[in-house]
Amino acid sequence: MISLDSFDRRLAWCLGIGTFILFFLGADNVGFTRDEGYYFKAARDYGRWFDLLFSQPSMAFSQVSIDSNWSYNPEHPVLMKSLFALSDLFFHRSLGWLDGPTAMRLPGMGMAALAVALTYLLGRQMFTREVGLLAALMLLFSPRFHYHGHMACFDSAVTAVWVAVILAYVNRGESIWGHVRLGLVFGLAIATKHNALFLPIVFGIHWLFCQRDRFILAHGKLRLPPIPWWVVSMGILGPLVFLMHWPYLWPDPLERITWYLSFHLHHEHYPVRYFGEGLWDPPFPRSFPWVMWAITLPLVTVVAAIAGTLTQAWSCFQALWNGVWDRKEHAFLLLLTALFPAFLIAGPKVPIFGGTKHWMNGLPILLIIAAAWAWPAILKLAGNRRYLTGVVSAFVLLPGAVTTWRHHPHGIGSYSELAGGIRGAANLGMERQFWGGASRQLLDKLNKEAKPNARLFLDRTNLDAFKAYQETGLLRADLRFARGPSRADWGISFHQPDSDWVISYLRQSRFKPVAAVEVEGVPMASLFKKEP
Repeated sequence: MISLDSFDRRLAWCLGIGTFILFFLGADNVGFTRDEGYYFKAARDYGRWFDLLFSQPSMAFSQVSIDSNWSYNPEHPVLMKSLFALSDLFFHRSLGWLDGPTAMRLPGMGMAALAVALTYLLGRQMFTREVGLLAALMLLFSPRFHYHGHMACFDSAVTAVWVAVILAYVNRGESIWGHVRLGLVFGLAIATKHNALFLPIVFGIHWLFCQRDRFILAHGKLRLPPIPWWVVSMGILGPLVFLMHWPYLWPDPLERITWYLSFHLHHEHYPVRYFGEGLWDPPFPRSFPWVMWAITLPLVTVVAAIAGTLTQAWSCFQALWNGVWDRKEHAFLLLLTALFPAFLIAGPKVPIFGGTKHWMNGLPILLIIAAAWAWPAILKLAGNRRYLTGVVSAFVLLPGAVTTWRHHPHGIGSYSELAGGIRGAANLGMERQFWGGASRQLLDKLNKEAKPNARLFLDRTNLDAFKAYQETGLLRADLRFARGPSRADWGISFHQPDSDWVISYLRQSRFKPVAAVEVEGVPMASLFKKEP
């Protein structure tokens, strides 16, 4: 495996900083989502505990203080929400440089930037500098990843830490520090989101595959190779970091961790529109993650990913058949870490309401595999002429970059050439919105035309996201939040299965459509005004 030099590290820093600046400059147009509203509230609760920690440390660790400040939103670990809180305390409340919601979005942008930088480093180590750079830019110009990179949420963050743990795993070596580092990074990963809990399973499959020659059957008994140190490190340090990072767990760790795991094992299902069918309850189609990858990633990326996956799989099969591995153990690891998240979501009872974000953690690895196939093809097409190599590489990246630019800030509903873009996907009956962020583009009309103290029903835009709009000055402070359309003067409905009733109700209740947010001629959200 290739070792990294100072140039690689500087290039990774440049990629990360450039990505962060790009996301920061584009964040203002990205509407606040339903989940962000919950995380803003959680961060403000946790921020009160940090205030107490800095002013009266002895009181901060009492159960009364912990339960009063950390009980909200126990469905998710708090590493990212704590960073949201600290960013709010520092950049908003202390320095006054940013409004609160924007400050709370900064850590999410930072983690998305980290994902791009780490993708480069892993691609560089596994293959070449050019492969790493191509994979990192493919990730940056993946429209749905690009959208999530602006959020105060966990999806771009868990994508970053997924790659970080893989990097720590392949670089652990034989040293104690290498294994300790792996355990600590894994702890931070499971403190980010529960997706990372599956990494020991993935590594376990990889280890069993790599150690297959050391399983010995002697005298009717199976002799196993010794348990590797990475198992010990991840098994001890990971849970320890997880426990230490979350004050809510401290008063009753067993009961509260059990509740947390149970919540995700029995997660509720939200509806998804998939080829014209509203999917409300399992079983869900096993094709869902694979089809969604195919129609949301640029077509050139999909072709390279399929060809690269088949190439890597064939090389692993040949190595297994011939018993000569060389570097194929790393190829097998890439296949596992890229495809396992999608295989998991393909289970018929696994919730699928998150679009592509629920298995987005496998995307950087898939793009490394795609780039490893694409780069030799680019060299062949360019005839090893440097200027032509750059031109062909630009054409490989151009579809993703153009689609990202055209669909921003509605990348959550982005579809690529294979679906015929957003318009083609609408004709196919695919999901457009599910988080409520598209209300952002309708606020100017509400600010201009709504009467003083008018009541607004914003459908999937919840109360805390509503307050965030008012805090940032994007929505007039006098306007009031209505919890249902029957109490509203204005209403916004999003074009998703569970909002069909809202449009029907508004149309039947003297509400008149007055505006819509459209991308490629396809409505994402519609604004209704109550007629006198």
